[in-house]
Amino acid sequence: MNEIPPSAGPIANGAQQLQAVVSFASAGNFAAAVAAARTITDSNVAIEAWRVLGELNANMQRWTEAISASENALRFDPESRRLRLARALLLEQAGDDVQALAELETLAREAADSPQLLVHLAAQLASAGRADEAEAMLVQALARWPVDAALLAQLARLRWQRGDGLDALKHIEQAIELHPRELHLRLVAADLLRNAGAGPRALELLERGLELAPDSATFRSSIGALLEGMDRLDEALRYLRAAQQRAPQSVAVRRNLAQVLLRTGAAAEARAILDGLLAQFPDDQLLVAQRATALRLLGDPEYARLYDYARLVKTFELQPAAPFAGIAEFNAAFARELGNLHRAVRHPLEQSLRGGSQTERHLPRDNAVVAAFFSMLDAPIRAYMAALRADERTHPLDRRNTGDYRLSGSWSVQLQAGGYHIDHVHPRGWLSSAYYVSLPDVSDADSRAGWIRFGEPGTRIAGCQAEHFVRPAAGMLVLFPSYMWHGTVAFTAGGPRLTAAFDVVPA
Repeated sequence: MNEIPPSAGPIANGAQQLQAVVSFASAGNFAAAVAAARTITDSNVAIEAWRVLGELNANMQRWTEAISASENALRFDPESRRLRLARALLLEQAGDDVQALAELETLAREAADSPQLLVHLAAQLASAGRADEAEAMLVQALARWPVDAALLAQLARLRWQRGDGLDALKHIEQAIELHPRELHLRLVAADLLRNAGAGPRALELLERGLELAPDSATFRSSIGALLEGMDRLDEALRYLRAAQQRAPQSVAVRRNLAQVLLRTGAAAEARAILDGLLAQFPDDQLLVAQRATALRLLGDPEYARLYDYARLVKTFELQPAAPFAGIAEFNAAFARELGNLHRAVRHPLEQSLRGGSQTERHLPRDNAVVAAFFSMLDAPIRAYMAALRADERTHPLDRRNTGDYRLSGSWSVQLQAGGYHIDHVHPRGWLSSAYYVSLPDVSDADSRAGWIRFGEPGTRIAGCQAEHFVRPAAGMLVLFPSYMWHGTVAFTAGGPRLTAAFDVVPA
């Protein structure tokens, strides 16, 4: 289709042409948006139209379409560093790490002129097993941009995963000492310190930040969220109420406040806030999970519809792809390939696992064994979708079913004895998963050690214990809604446990 549908009418100038592209895409009519973009002859307008199309497609995790739009923008200005970087970042998000790394390295060789470029290049280098290069590059970049929060955070993540412990964050704390009024650094550092288990140090940074910015709703909200994580709920609520008074429409404030309200027994108020947030962000899986928790606390029967374990938590036995004769043979080969990807000493700072390691966001699609794994997933995913209710338009899972799907991320986790997953959800997913590659010999059914559990929120809420458990087995795939609270019961004996996981979104 190469022209705008007749209903679009004539478009007189560049601004109107661009607005037509945005309007079509925002309404979900991407075919009409692409057709409108193709009629634009002014190079500046065309670049912006394709750039916007790339961004909107990326927001919906339509990576192929987003990359295509980016390449169309580059046709009008092939040497644009801004457009080339945007394309590289889309390749990274789509899981094409080889092409992303090649483009990022080319851009950096030409000119290391952007912290954003170097942050993403460092992540790709580390993922490719070149962590020494990544660290040296970040240190050099910080000599030029000493208060760039993204560079500082990326260096902290890299050093943490290499086993530096809290020393991994020394450089960002030193940057704050040298530049105390760079207040955004305190927020970034506090988040990293909290994830590293150093809540008191994080609190000191935030309290000093509030002294420097006494009217700040952001610092009050961040302190409240931190205190909630430290189980100081009454104090947390006071800070968040004060933040709400100063910024009643702030999404971050409302999110943090709803979490504390759930824990302090004010479920009705939490539900009202979450209803408002879901009106803005209807597919945010964390909001759906928190609202479900509010419903559970209120005794609302809608909770059982959302957490219908019999209908929504399904297990499948994967069928091996050629040339593997059986699932044990496939798992042995898969374990070898995944083992080569587990280079980090410690878990990522922002992830839910404890006592193990996790690979980067995408398993390498150019690996033959990984590609076989992806091919084996198609039948169970389609079977799961086929069982959803076509006439259900209000359920957050069923209503989004288009009959087709794409994988939005994939990774592997290796847990050591004593390891577990903190209960969590996948905020940008639709369906989530766990595939068991190899398991330690943990046979104590009474303790459910190593089992995946469902229904228990990520922070302690009275009356909200886990309700459903699945005993894993090598070769088993578990599929469930991304909004469903899930975690792993810790196991204390046996060798490491190796899993692969992915998120699915509607196509």
